[in-house]
Amino acid sequence: MIKFGYAQENITPKRGIPLCGYFEPRPNVGAHDALMVKAAVFECNGVKGGILSYDLCLVPRSVVQFFIEELKNAGIDFADNLLFSATHTHTGPYMGMDFSVDYVDEAYIRNMAAQTVNAVKNALESLYEAEIFAGKAENHSLAFNRRFWMKDGSVLTNPGKLNPDIVGPESVIDPEIPFFIVKQDGMDRLIVANISNHTDTIGDEMVSADWPGRMERAIQDHYGYDIPVMTLIGCQGNINHFNVENDFDQTNYAEACRIGKGYAASIISMLYAAKKVDADALQIDSEEFEAPYVQISDEDYAAAKKITEELKDVRPSGDKDLTSEGIAAGSLYTKKVFAQRIVDCRENPITEKRIETMKAFKIGKDICIQTIPAEAFVELGLAIKEKSPYKFTMVSGLTMGYIGYTGLPECYERGGGYETRPGRTAPAHDLAPKIIDLGIELVNR
Repeated sequence: MIKFGYAQENITPKRGIPLCGYFEPRPNVGAHDALMVKAAVFECNGVKGGILSYDLCLVPRSVVQFFIEELKNAGIDFADNLLFSATHTHTGPYMGMDFSVDYVDEAYIRNMAAQTVNAVKNALESLYEAEIFAGKAENHSLAFNRRFWMKDGSVLTNPGKLNPDIVGPESVIDPEIPFFIVKQDGMDRLIVANISNHTDTIGDEMVSADWPGRMERAIQDHYGYDIPVMTLIGCQGNINHFNVENDFDQTNYAEACRIGKGYAASIISMLYAAKKVDADALQIDSEEFEAPYVQISDEDYAAAKKITEELKDVRPSGDKDLTSEGIAAGSLYTKKVFAQRIVDCRENPITEKRIETMKAFKIGKDICIQTIPAEAFVELGLAIKEKSPYKFTMVSGLTMGYIGYTGLPECYERGGGYETRPGRTAPAHDLAPKIIDLGIELVNR
C-alpha cells in the first residue's frame, strides 16, 4: 500500500526582485497571482520519495544541491529521492548563474530553502494510505512547434504572425497529457499532469505562475475545492503557444488564463476515464552524466567579435528587442546580444566539467516520471516515451537542474532560430542523443 502526504508554501518574491526569462532583468512591480512550492511525498514498502514543483523559470543544479543539503540537515533522509522541478514561468525570479549572478537575490533563495524544508516536513507528517488513478488527455490546439522552415531554406524561431515567408513548422508537437490522481478517503487529493508547452504567455513585469497556475484554479473550480495540481513541464524547447496563422495578441495575462482554462478542460474531460493502477512499489533510479559546453570555432568568434564592435552603442528600443522575437524582427540589439554570447563563450569559457542528473521516479508498473535537466526539444521526450515500458510515462523537463536548450544535432546544423545559438552555458551539439539513450536506459532499469 502506498502512502501520500502533501504540503505547499508561498514563494512569491517581494516587489522589486527582478524577473527571469528575457535578455534583461525586469524588476517586478507586483503580482498577478502567487508563486508556490508544492511538495508531494510518497512512501511504499519502506521507500520514501517525492516531487517538488516550483513556480520558477528554472532551478539550477547548484540550487538543487543546496536544497538537498538543507533537507538532509533538517533530518530528511530521503532528500536524494526527491524530484526538483520548475514550471518555467517567465514571471518568476532568477535562481542561479545560468543567466547572471547579479540578478539573484540570495536572501530569497535561502528563504526558499527553508520553505522547501517546511513543505517536505509537513507533507511527511501528513502521510496516509492512498490510491492512485492514471489517465491520458490530449490537446492539439494550444501548443505549436515554434521553429519554422522559411522560403529561403532557413529555419527561424518565432518568425512572426502571418509571415508570408513561412513554409511550415520544422517538427511536431506532443499533444499527449499523461496525468495521475492521488485519492484518499474517497476524495481526489492531488493531480499531477505532464504538459509539453512553454510557460511564457504574459510578458509584463508582474509576478505570476502563468498558465499552470490558472489551470490549477480552473480545475479547482470544477471540483469545488482546492485540490492541488502539479504541472510537470514536458519537452518544450522548440514549442510555444503562438499560432502564427492569426494576428491575435498572445502576450498578456488574459492569454495565461485562456491557456490554463483550455488545458484544464482537456484534463477534466478525461478524469472519468482514469483507471486505478497498482501502486505496490516505489523506485527511484538516478544517474549522473557529463553535459559538455558548446565550443566556438575561430570563424564564428571573429564574426561575432566584429558584430559586437559595430553595434556596441545599440540599446533596446522595444519589447521585442528583449525576447527571441527580435531575431525575426531584425532587431540590432538582439543581434548584438547573441554575438556577445558567442564572444563570452570564447573569452570567458567555463572550464570545469558540468555534471548533471537524470532520475526515473516509478510508481508500481504503470507510472514513470523521467527527468531531463534542460529545455529539451520535443523529439527527446517522444523518443524516450516510445521506448518506455510504462503505460503512463511523463518526461519532465527543467527538473534536477538546467543545461539550457537541447536540440537534435541536425537542428544546430540548420542554423537560425534562437534555441540553437551559442551561449556560455549552452550544451555541445551532440548531447541530445546521449540524453535520449540515458533516459531510455533509466525507464527500463
